[in-house]
Amino acid sequence: MKIRIRSMAGFRHILGREREVDLSKGSTVEDLLNALCSGHADLSALLFEGADIKEDVNILISGKNIKSQKGLKTELSEGDEVVLFPAAIGG
Repeated sequence: MKIRIRSMAGFRHILGREREVDLSKGSTVEDLLNALCSGHADLSALLFEGADIKEDVNILISGKNIKSQKGLKTELSEGDEVVLFPAAIGG
């Protein structure tokens, strides 16, 4: 299945602005991130703290934050748009 990725800020420097990824049916956010990290070593340090997503990282699937769904176990569907961006910090 095809998943569209949009990257913002520091993620854009590694992944580019937009890309499409082909995953197996039933894949999760975790599967997607592992696939992305396997091709970009620097990405893992930006995304993960241990086995969890860093607190200042936002991941949206078709406009909904994965934190309000099943987190890394959120299942993806054909045509989903996944957006990666850091939280806005500062004042």
